[in-house]
Amino acid sequence: MLNAKLEPSLPSGSLRPAGRQTLNTWQAVQAEVLRRIRSGRWKAGQLIPTEHQLADELGCARATVNRALSQLAQDGIVQRRRRVGTRVAATSVPDAGAEATPIRDEVEATGATYAYHLTGRDVVRATPEVMSIMHVTRAEPLIRYRALITADDAPYCVEVGYLAPQDYVALTDEMIRDAEPLEWMRRVVPQLSGRLEILATRLTAECAEELGAEKGFPVLTLDRTLWSDGRALSHSRRVYPPGHRASFVR
Repeated sequence: MLNAKLEPSLPSGSLRPAGRQTLNTWQAVQAEVLRRIRSGRWKAGQLIPTEHQLADELGCARATVNRALSQLAQDGIVQRRRRVGTRVAATSVPDAGAEATPIRDEVEATGATYAYHLTGRDVVRATPEVMSIMHVTRAEPLIRYRALITADDAPYCVEVGYLAPQDYVALTDEMIRDAEPLEWMRRVVPQLSGRLEILATRLTAECAEELGAEKGFPVLTLDRTLWSDGRALSHSRRVYPPGHRASFVR
């Protein structure tokens, strides 16, 4: 169901430079940057070394560093500005969620009564696609959930997502059962950054059944990945029924 760029996974433990160890692939450089952010060496809002400095330190070409940082910027983990540099993303929760409105707010803005129904929950290993999106290894367990959101008891959208273990809050069955993850993340996570994509896909069998629509029908979908301190907290896809029209006001 989830579409993503496919990248080869890299073994953990082989990416930390020792002395002048050479990291000659952009994936290895990317993994080292992520390690430094996740360890707290580079903190939210902090400018990191320049491409020239990193290339010299890691023993690789500047173009290799550029590709690694450009991909992390697309994922919302770092922010890049010409003539300023690259800094670790430090977006406040309201800003991070401005274009990713909680489904409750979206439904209630139409004047309808909102309801959230968890219809599936499993502990899974990441697929190659999800590994690529969330920068996790297959060894890390994820919670895969599926929920039907209704407006005045009619299907409004389906959300299918993956949740990673979090330092900020212990995930409970009640949290996953009672509300969309974005709702409680905005309350408990101090800093969020993220990536939001709106695209057209075709209905999968599980979403078609939930929405009462035909499998394979073209529909509007919204993909969102949320990060904090270089770690992906969640990746989800909202799937709207055929004919849905979305509008965003800021």
